Order: sequence, then C-alpha cells, then structure tokens
Amino acid sequence: MNAGFGLHQMKGHSAQIAADYPVTFADTVGLFRPADSIAFGNLSQLEGVSPATNTAVLFVGSWGFEELCARKFWQRLAVELSKRGMASMRFDYPGTGDALDHADYSTGLDVWLDTTRVAAKTLKELSGAERILLIGHGIGGALAWRVAEAMDDVSGLALAAPALSGRHWLREFVALSRIANQGALPMTTSAGPAMGEQIIPDPVAAGLRKLTIASATRAPAPDILLLQQENRHADAEFAEHIQTLGVTTRSLLFEGYDRFIRDVLFSVPPTAAIETLADWASGIAGRGPVTAELQAKRRIPLPAALEGCGFKETPVRFGEENRLYGILSEPTGPRTGATVLVLPTGYERASGWGRITARLCRDLAKSGIASLRFDMANIADSPPVPGQPDQIIYGDGQMADIDDAMDFLEERNLFPVVATGRCSGGWAAFRSGVRDKRFSGVVPVNVFDFYIPDDADVEALLISSRQPLSSYGAKLMSGKFWRRVLSGEVRIRNGIVNLWAMIVSKVVSFTTPIMVRFPFLSPRFHKLSQDFTAIAANDTRMSIVYTDGDIGAAMLETNFGPRGRLLTSRYGNPRIVYIANADHNLTTAEARHAWADEVRAIAMQFPPSR
Repeated sequence: MNAGFGLHQMKGHSAQIAADYPVTFADTVGLFRPADSIAFGNLSQLEGVSPATNTAVLFVGSWGFEELCARKFWQRLAVELSKRGMASMRFDYPGTGDALDHADYSTGLDVWLDTTRVAAKTLKELSGAERILLIGHGIGGALAWRVAEAMDDVSGLALAAPALSGRHWLREFVALSRIANQGALPMTTSAGPAMGEQIIPDPVAAGLRKLTIASATRAPAPDILLLQQENRHADAEFAEHIQTLGVTTRSLLFEGYDRFIRDVLFSVPPTAAIETLADWASGIAGRGPVTAELQAKRRIPLPAALEGCGFKETPVRFGEENRLYGILSEPTGPRTGATVLVLPTGYERASGWGRITARLCRDLAKSGIASLRFDMANIADSPPVPGQPDQIIYGDGQMADIDDAMDFLEERNLFPVVATGRCSGGWAAFRSGVRDKRFSGVVPVNVFDFYIPDDADVEALLISSRQPLSSYGAKLMSGKFWRRVLSGEVRIRNGIVNLWAMIVSKVVSFTTPIMVRFPFLSPRFHKLSQDFTAIAANDTRMSIVYTDGDIGAAMLETNFGPRGRLLTSRYGNPRIVYIANADHNLTTAEARHAWADEVRAIAMQFPPSR
C-alpha cells in the first residue's frame, strides 16, 4: 500500500494529491480512490477526514464527447467523496477509452450493463463496502437506473443530467458532436453512432434506442437525486414522476451544466454539483468504526496488464506522490524501436478524441514500439499541482510533467524516446526537444504556432488554433453568429484578438525571408531561430506534420515561407509532411495511419535500450 495517498492530502489544501489507483478487470480499466482514512488504518478522527463508511460510490459515465468533458469532474468528485470517508471508482465501457475492444457485441447493450455490474462488484471488493451508491451522467444515468433494478445492495441513485430516452440521447449526441468538432470529416465506414473512430456498435446502439427510464413504474433505489438541466421540460416532468414512486427524492438544477459540457477545451467542472453530490452521498451512507474485519477486506489494487492482439497495456501512476496517471503500451513480442511519449491535446484525456491516441499506441505496439500516453496535471485523471493556474495549456508546468514522464521511462529502461502530440500536445513535444537532450526525436502535429510569447492570451490561442482566417468572413455574414454574440455565448474580445493576430501574421509573412536570415531583428524570429537551432544541435530528429489547410500550416508559412522551405534549408533539414483529406483532429483512420507512419519512421531509427 502506498501510504502517501492519504498522507499528502492531510497536510493541507496546498499538498499534492495523488492520482487514483488504477485497477483492471473485465478487459477494462477502472480508477479507484479509497476513503482517506483507509490509507491510515483506523485514524478517522484526524482533522478533515470523516469517519469511514460502509458505502462506496460507482460513477457510471456517459459516452463520447460528454464523457471527455466529464473526466475531470469525476476526478474532483472522487477526491471530495474520499474526504468524506467514501471510496469510489470510475471505469470505461468495452470499446471506449482505455478498455479493450469487445470480441462479440451480439448481446447488445448487455455488454455495457454487464461491465457496469462487474465494476460494482470490483468496487465492493476493493473498498470492503456493503452498500453501493450509483452516480450516472448522461446516458450513464439510464444505464445506472437499469443496473440498479437488478441489484439489492444499492442505497441510492444520483442522476446528473440523465438521458431519459436512449433514442433521444443518440440524436442529441450526433448534433452535439457536429457542433463540438466542426470541420471533422465523416466516417465513411461507421457501423453506428461515432465520435471519430470510437463507434457505438450497432447491437449496442439498438439496445440504447430501446432504453428509457422516463416512464419507469418502480424506483431502483430508496433514495434518488436528480440534477436537472435548465429549461429542459422533460427533466422537470421526470422529477415530478419519480416523486410518485414512493421513495425519497430530491431534484435540483444542475448549475453550470452548459459551460461544463459545451467544449472540452473550455469545460468548467461545476463546483456546486460536486458539492451537492458529495453531500448527498455522505448523507445517506452508513457509517461506523473501521473494524479489524472491515479493514481486512479493504485493499489497494495492483493492476494487471490488459492484453490485446499484438499489444499489452498497463495503467500506471508516476511523478511526485504518484500525481500523474497514464497507460504504458508495449508489444507482446520484442521491442524494435524507440519508445514514443504521446502528449495530450488540450484537455482531452490520454486516450484522445475518438480514442485516436489509444489506437495510435496500439498500432505502434504491433510494430514493436512501446509508448506512454498520460494525462498532464489538471487534465482528466491527473490532479492539479497546488499553486499552479487553472489554465495550464502552453505553460511551463507541462514541461515538469514531461520531465516526470521521462524519468519514469528511464527508470523502466525504456529509452531512447521520441515525443509526439497534436495541436497543443505537438507544441509541448517540440518544446521538449528544444530543452531536453534526452529526446531522440520529436513529431509535432498540427501545431498552431511554434512561437508562443510568455504573455500570450492562451484562451484566444486555443480558439484560433481550430479555425482558419477564412472562417471569420463567413461568421461576420452570419445572423446566427451575431445572435450568439448578443446573447453572450461568443467571447467577442477573443474573436477580435484572433482576427487581428491572423491579419498581422499575413503582413509579417512578406518579411519572412529577411527575418529568417537576420532573426535578431524580431523577438519572434529570434526565439524561433534559437529553438530550432537547439533541436538541430541536439541532433534530435524531427518530422513536422500538418493536415492540408490547417491553420497551423499557414502560421508555418508565416514563420518560414511557402511550405516551410526556409526551415528545412537552415535548421538541420527537418522533414515537413502534409496529410491530405484530413481534419485538424485527424478524425479518420487514414489520417491516424499517416501520423503513425511518421512516428514509426523516426522511432525505428533508434534501437531500444537493453
């Protein structure tokens, strides 16, 4: 047992919180957080720690875009429950996140329901709890209801913005995904509702279409909490309906839900909802002394590797106080190249948008290449670093996270290392190659700009990195756009900043040949010259990847002329690659394969350490 899990929370709010303990079961990965008092034994009278309970909490998540937004929400809720003496766990459905793909989906929705039941059983075994609370979000609310109907140990059920009808949820999901990933190329071979390459198999989708809880005639738990979406008539009707089912019910507004679920980059975990759920769970949980018998039942998991076709994956924690969470992906056969460190994009969890990163890592493992994908601090399942700002993208704090990842790989004898990532993750990969000679190669993908000044408006950068200059003309002519401006939905200041920056960059591009030759004339070109010179001096191999038409490709031309030709002629001849018929997120399998090919080409240049 790692006693540091609880100890460093007890020192005060400024202490570093460890990542949750990973556990593997039923071909999936769960994240288990014990009650604070468990890490100490029976020391429940310590200040700030509630007496341990005989009840644990299982999070039943949504799917796709909603699940991506909710990942940090679950992590923070788990911490709050732990402080109240309650263990909790979250997990991935088969074929989602870091779980393995299921071999047979012919039983339809039961594939997901059965995994949820096994998750509840695993949570009880780890925590020693006798009772379970279920907290379901989105379509996970309906799944939690259905699972609870067949369980006799459920003390309560919380529904956070639940899907009352699977059919309606699927329609809303498709619409929300189109808004969230504007410009994405459609999947031509999709066998069901999809987010990138993450697809709900047809048998599962068929089961979801039949799933409804709006007219249930029996409550599956004696205590139900409903967090309603604002201005959603169906939620209000459902609140009235469950009050007729003869159980204790409470219905509240899910404050801040729109900001929470609108965009992964700008998702704000709703603090009020976290407090409400934690208070509700604590209020109905059974409490008692941590007896020797109860303590003997509790254990900290040691996750086994999940093994797929040609790869095996082990969830890991590393860094100071095990603060970072990631997945080590390895070939089942001999290693044949450098290890790849895959850095996250924006605030996406490590498996990536549409599982792109999980698929990339598994493809590499089948080629003999090991990899580590992980959540940086304050992203998804890795807790924040005390004292650091909430906005950590394009920040120095991420360099410290990368240092910890490199130390972990070095300890595991997994050098040499090649770093890669998309968009902001690509920028972090590039900065890693600049500052750390231990990297043998870097493959930045769709980097918005290799020059980010220290005083940059990061939020404006995150917005502008996803849309080309040409998009602003269409928006200015759109009545819908101006209605969003007047309603306050659009951050008009950021839009002006973006537009002005892009116009300036177009003007600057005319002076690029002069500036590249005499970089001391401009802070931008002086910094770019220093950085690319450092990578060349380190003999770090580099392949820069863009999708055709990406806004970052235009910024590359601003910095280094048409197709970046001035970069290849002056700074070690890095390879510049353009992927045709692909979007910014590399949504299609063909785009992911092209990315993997570039990473593989560099990784294979370096034999693995023995």
